[in-house]
Amino acid sequence: MKHHYIPKFYLREWLGNDHKLLEYRREQRKDELRPRLEIKRRGLNETGYEENLYTLPGASKETRQNVEQIFMGAVDNKASLARNLLLNGVIPDGELRFAWARFLLSLMLRTPDQIHLFKEIMRAYWDNPSADLLERYSGAREQNWPETLAEWLKGEDPKSLERSAIIAATQMIQNEFVLKMLMQARWWVLDTGAVQRRLMTSDHPLFMTNGLGRRDGHFGIPISPTKLFLGFMTDDISKTVRAQAVGKIVRQANDPVIGQGRRWVYALNENGSQLVKQRMGKRDYFQPLPQVK
Repeated sequence: MKHHYIPKFYLREWLGNDHKLLEYRREQRKDELRPRLEIKRRGLNETGYEENLYTLPGASKETRQNVEQIFMGAVDNKASLARNLLLNGVIPDGELRFAWARFLLSLMLRTPDQIHLFKEIMRAYWDNPSADLLERYSGAREQNWPETLAEWLKGEDPKSLERSAIIAATQMIQNEFVLKMLMQARWWVLDTGAVQRRLMTSDHPLFMTNGLGRRDGHFGIPISPTKLFLGFMTDDISKTVRAQAVGKIVRQANDPVIGQGRRWVYALNENGSQLVKQRMGKRDYFQPLPQVK
């Protein structure tokens, strides 16, 4: 099953009259030293996905797609309602404000690299359990359980590790501390239609400062070729950005969105092709999970 970690509802605003969007796809082939950049118009079903990314291994046929169909489905369905308000310049509140914040957080955690990292972290956790976990096992151990945690883990279904990792990702997408921080920011939607340059997006479309706790902390994401959503942690940085020329803000938004793109960058037309060729994949993006050593 195709699991669209860049949701179709989000990309829909970049569709042209042919019901396709312009896709820049970077592919690394085994027989080539450098990645190849393919430029092609594609439909929403043909891009932004990985097969069975959130499939729960070992689960029943009826439940193995629950993360994609139920959890991610709920995240995206509610976020699409919030996005529709934002496109009309209306800042959502209440349930839809929460839904948009949760969607932004999900974009950091639902990508293939992060899901694979969840699995690596879970494996490292199992292979090298902490003293606290060992103590908790010892305290909870019943008479018919293996004597050590290592023996118990060895007897576990190996597929349960991957299931646990995917479930952990869904739990982090609902992290109350991060969601509260995102929701408390000053939200703004900038209409960039007055300038010729159009906003682009990618497979890592959310950009932010290195740490939202800073006084200049802010984050943003293009929500259409002419609408940019921004969130500011203080009034000072909000006023500073709002005072800038619209064309400058568009350039400053496109640079990280394109630079963070790893496999896909999307556009309304080919006007930005040279910039994509120069910048795609050249910028780090925020990764909430620690790297496994």
